[in-house]
Amino acid sequence: MRIINDNKINLDLLRKSITKPEIFEKSTDKFWDDEYVSEQMLRFHLNPDIEAASKTKETIETEADFIIKSTAMSEGKAVLDLGCGPGLYVKEFAKTGAMVTGIDLSDRSIDYANNNIKLEYRNTLFIKMNYLDINFKEFFDIATIIFYDFCALNTNEQNILLAKIHTALKDNGFFIFDIVTENKGTSISTNISVCEEGFWSPKPYVEILNTYLYEVPKTEGLQYVIIDEDGLTRIIRIYHRLFSLTEITEMLNENGFKVEKIYKNLKGEAFSRDSETYGIIARKA
Repeated sequence: MRIINDNKINLDLLRKSITKPEIFEKSTDKFWDDEYVSEQMLRFHLNPDIEAASKTKETIETEADFIIKSTAMSEGKAVLDLGCGPGLYVKEFAKTGAMVTGIDLSDRSIDYANNNIKLEYRNTLFIKMNYLDINFKEFFDIATIIFYDFCALNTNEQNILLAKIHTALKDNGFFIFDIVTENKGTSISTNISVCEEGFWSPKPYVEILNTYLYEVPKTEGLQYVIIDEDGLTRIIRIYHRLFSLTEITEMLNENGFKVEKIYKNLKGEAFSRDSETYGIIARKA
C-alpha cells in the first residue's frame, strides 16, 4: 500500500492504516521472511542479554533445565519444539540425548539452526513450516511452544494447534507452554518515531505504534505502521490473548489435555494468581 501519490499524501488511506483493526486481523506483510527484518530478528534471537525475539540466555537455560527435569527428558525420548527460532531451546534439550525436532516459519532461523545447532547435535532436526500444518501421529513424548507464541494465535488457530499437538503426542505425553494472563497491565497508547534506520528498514521511515485492548476475548494488540520516504506502507500486527486461569484450563480440557501443574513461569517459580504470565505443564489425556 502506498499513501503518497503524485507527491500528495492520501489522508484517507493514512487514516485507515492507523485505525484500530478487527481483533486478530492479519499483517499486510510477512515480516519474518523479509530479508532485512529477518536479519534483525535473528540478531535479537542471538543476543544473550536482551529479551526481544528470544528470552535471555540465562532465562533460556533456566527454563530448559526446569522442563528437562519436569519431563525426565533423556536419551530415547522424542521432543517437539514449536516456533523454535534458531534452535536455542532445541540445543539445550538435545544435550539430554533426546531426539529433538524444531519447527519454525523463518527461513533465516532454520538456516542458522541447520548450520550451527545441527552440526554439533546430530540428534536434532529442523523443519521450515507453519506449525499449524504439522501432521505427526503419536510420535513425540514432549511438545513445547515457548515465549507466549500460543497467545499470538486467534481462538480458532489455538484449537487447531492443540488438536495437532494432541495427535502428535504419545499417550500421556507432555505439553509444556507459557501464556500471558489477564493480569497484564495494558495501556492504550500511540507512539510515533522517525528513524534514519532501524529494526524495520535500513532506510529512513516513520513508525506509528498503536497499542490496543480488546475485551472479547481479552487481547492486547500491537500495530506497527511503517511508512518509508516514498509512502510505501506496511502494517505489522502482533497480538497476545490474555488468558484467565479458567479459560486456559477449559480450553486444554476441551482439546484432550489435563493440567498437571501451573507455575508463574517456565522457570518453575511458584504459582501466583495475580501473575502476568503462567508456565503450564499439561499431559495428553
